[in-house]
Parts: sequence; structure tokens; C-alpha cells
Amino acid sequence: MSEPVRGVSMRRAKPSVPLLLAVTPAAVYLAVLLVIPVGLLLYLSLHQYDPVTAYRNVWTLENYRYLFRHGIYADSLVGTARLGIVVTVITLLAGYPVAWYLARSRSRLVPVVLAIVVAPMFISVVVRTFGWLVVLGRSGPINALLLATHLASGPLQLLYTLGATTVGLVHILGPLMILPIASVLRGQDIAVEEAARSLGASGMRVFMTVTLPLSFPGVAAGCLLVFAHAIAAFIMPALLGAERDRLMSTMIYQQVIVIGNVPLGAALGVVMVAAAFAAIGLLRLVPRGGGS
Repeated sequence: MSEPVRGVSMRRAKPSVPLLLAVTPAAVYLAVLLVIPVGLLLYLSLHQYDPVTAYRNVWTLENYRYLFRHGIYADSLVGTARLGIVVTVITLLAGYPVAWYLARSRSRLVPVVLAIVVAPMFISVVVRTFGWLVVLGRSGPINALLLATHLASGPLQLLYTLGATTVGLVHILGPLMILPIASVLRGQDIAVEEAARSLGASGMRVFMTVTLPLSFPGVAAGCLLVFAHAIAAFIMPALLGAERDRLMSTMIYQQVIVIGNVPLGAALGVVMVAAAFAAIGLLRLVPRGGGS
């Protein structure tokens, strides 16, 4: 009995080399775009600031001590996390019905709705941001509508607020929430829901106890994508937000580009990356549908 088992194990071990070759491009891609840049950030963050050469070749933890001594940086981290959570929740609430429609509806409008969801992804973020500058401006269509309906006595300050940044991020990141959820909903077995209805469950109960739990993998993937992009966004907060709304991305820009303190900006980047990985770890705790 031992010889056949050994033969089976040897046959199963043969594809290891092709498997290694298959994962090599992904490993190189990950190393070039993630490991090396984060390692460079960590390297720079452990050096002293020099106004002439950007940093001195002196190892120190002073940049991290500086971050924790000054509450402004802790506030920016909390504010960034709060913005990411708010954008993620709003995108989930607004995107789930759209994803359900794309996955379950038999209407001829499904391709049109899908095109509306996907098409903005082919437009530059800068272009879409300038579009929101026009829409939310004092002479934009929203203020014009409010004035025409006498809902406002004068133009409202919609731009350069945290709300403007939130609206813009929800618009940009919506497809990243809708598409994963729609993919999971499309793969669900409708017979499970029909079985629940045949046992007397109402439509809402079927959704809450069957459809929604089974779609948790798509929800988790969408939340992860939206949150990661929201906390790392720079163009939207810089153009639509206010200076008083301190976010990690804008603080890094100010330290590196405006002030020239590369080590401190790198330390901020390391803290931001660590916070993002911590959020990913928390999202992995989300229960998976189907009992897995």
C-alpha cells in the first residue's frame, strides 16, 4: 500500500515547477509595486531631515516620535479613517441596489445601467474632479436649482468642504463596490431563495437571511477596494476639500513637496500603509457566506 501512495505523492509534486513559474510574474509585480516602494519609504523615514539634501545618512526614530508627539498627525490619521469609513458605507448603501439590479433584473436596460457604471472608469480622475468643481460651484446647476425653487436665499458654499470630497469619492469609487457585489450575486443559486420562499419566508426575510449573507464575500471585496482607495485619495481632497480638513494624503504632499521634509513625509506614508494593512486584516474577519 505504501508504494502506490508514494507514487501518487510524487506525481502530485511534479507540477511544483510550472506552478512556481506561473506565480513568478505576480511575485515580481508585487515586489516592484509594493515591497520595494514601501521598503524605500521605511528607509527614508529612518533618516534625519536635511534642508539641502532632503535627508542625512543618519539613522533615527525621531520622525516617528515627532508624529506621536504632535496631535495634528494623529488627527489627520483619524480624519482619514473616518472619511474612508463614511465613503465606504455610503457607497455600499447606494451601490448594493444597483448591483442587485445588474445581477437579477431581466430588463433590457441592464446593459445601459452597466455602461453607466463602468464608463466613468475610462475618464481621468482629474477630469471628473473638475466636473464636480462645476457642478458644486456657486454658479453651478445645484445652486441654480436651489435658487430657482427658492430653497436657498443665496448660493450655498458647497465646494471646499468635506461633504464635497465625500460626494466626489463616492461617485468615483462606486464601480469598485458595485461590480464585486454584482459578480457574487450573479453566481448565487436562485433555488436557495426559492426554497426559503416556499417555506413561508417573506421577501425581506429571504434577503436578510439568504441573499445578504451569501453576498458577504462581494461586500467585503467592495468595501476593501473602496476604503483603500478613499484613504489614499489625493486629487479629490486637494481640489474639492478644505485646508482645515487634514488628511494623510494632503499632509504627505505638504511635507514632501511644499516643505521638503522627505523623512517625515515618508514616516507619514509608512503609518498610512500600516493603517491600510490593518484595515485589510479587519475586513478579513468578515464572515463569509455559505458557511465558509
